[in-house]
Amino acid sequence: MRTTEQQIPVILADNKEAIEGKAQILRKIEYCSFCDTKLLFTHDLNLSHLQVVESSRCPGCGVTMQPKTFTLQ
Repeated sequence: MRTTEQQIPVILADNKEAIEGKAQILRKIEYCSFCDTKLLFTHDLNLSHLQVVESSRCPGCGVTMQPKTFTLQ
């Protein structure tokens, strides 16, 4: 059994720059780059090919992003 001096230190993610960087990345993914409205995502399953097609659309300006295809495992 370990004593308190032998415990491995836990590093907390309190770096504000890293947290702000993650928030900026999420904002680029979830919000429209033209009008800054939250995008609506739809997912269609194609089980015969084991794929998911993700489409996104902006309700504010009507822009539709190119669909992305993901393979299921």
